[in-house]
Amino acid sequence: MGIPSVIGDHGQVPHDRPREPGRLIPMSDQGLSIFDDEPTTTEEPTPVTTKAADDEPTQVIPVVKAAATPPARPQGAPSDRPAPTQPDRAAATSPRPPAASPAPTGAPRPAGFANPGTPGLPIVRKGGYDRDAVDAQIRQLASEKATLGASLTESEQRVIDLEQEVARIREELAESANPSYAGLGGRASAMLRLAEEEAGEIRSIAEADSAEIRDQATRDAKAIRAEAAREADDMRAVQLRELEENRTRLLTDAEQERALAKSEAEDARASARREADQLRLAAQQEVSELRSQSQREVEQARAGVDREVQEARRALAVEKERLAREATDHHTSAVAETRRLVEESEQRANAAEARAVEASKQATENRAAAQTESEGLLVRARREAEQIIVSARTQAEAITTSGDAEVQREIATKRAELDRLTKRRAAITAQLSSLADLVAGFGEDES
Repeated sequence: MGIPSVIGDHGQVPHDRPREPGRLIPMSDQGLSIFDDEPTTTEEPTPVTTKAADDEPTQVIPVVKAAATPPARPQGAPSDRPAPTQPDRAAATSPRPPAASPAPTGAPRPAGFANPGTPGLPIVRKGGYDRDAVDAQIRQLASEKATLGASLTESEQRVIDLEQEVARIREELAESANPSYAGLGGRASAMLRLAEEEAGEIRSIAEADSAEIRDQATRDAKAIRAEAAREADDMRAVQLRELEENRTRLLTDAEQERALAKSEAEDARASARREADQLRLAAQQEVSELRSQSQREVEQARAGVDREVQEARRALAVEKERLAREATDHHTSAVAETRRLVEESEQRANAAEARAVEASKQATENRAAAQTESEGLLVRARREAEQIIVSARTQAEAITTSGDAEVQREIATKRAELDRLTKRRAAITAQLSSLADLVAGFGEDES
């Protein structure tokens, strides 16, 4: 029984059949076709009726449209079909965006660009990159990585589909004819071997493309990660440098402020110390003046009392002499009168002397009181001066927080205290004046 050597009227597969998505398109004498961009679909074999010799019956052989029929060639002869080029292999996969080529090792990076071939990142903040632009670039790189991963997955799925298609063709060939190629004749055997070789080449090409795409995607992902890591390191270095500069500037400002506050505190402490020294010196001078004035007034009062006593004694002596002369002239008639006058004079003299003694005693007591009060004033003045010094030191230590207003209030308080001491001195002066008036009144009583 003969086997037809060709399919169709002229021994070739017609080329005017329209291209259908997902079908194998014959390519004249070059064997298998390339794939369209649409997903691969399977098709049931179509029976074809062929003529045999005159003495042999007609035989129906199922023909698979996916297999092209090249012209016969000797078994083992090298194929004259050119090897599919890179564009042919790329056509066997679905469209995908071109992978970003990694930057050559050691290639200089353009200034202001985060990655060669990508939009430039704006330089901000002393040589750093804009955070929003870096985030956008990282998102774009992540999107490209995801796209490459999806393309790699799709390529792997395409290889699996091709392997399934080859397996399906083998099964159909095994079912449509004898298991051995020898039963199909030399031409059919060559055609099937060619189809198998083409399928193997397609599988090898697909595997090579898949490996290349996988390697390219891996390299791109590594380049993207390395670039992102470099950008992150650059940003981290810039941020660390800015933080260090801010820390240095803040420390410098703090040192300057602390030095200024210390200087102001020292000035305030020195001013308060000078003010306290001036107040203490003024208080000592006033106490000395009060003591001297009190001493002079007491001495003046004592001298006045002594003068009055002497005058009273002289008057008494004069009166005695006068009475003695009168007694001599009028001894007889005036003895009684003289005695009366003498007694009266003696009484008056005794009273005057008693008053003089009392006045002297009172003056002594007033002098002692004035001395005691002067000493008390001196002690109080010293105590108040010490309190002023302690308060001034305390105020100087607290000047950094309380401010100049507290110093002014303290000065006002010390001035009020000084006014009080002045009024106290006036009161002591008034008391001494009262003592002088008392002595003067005693003199008037004697007269």
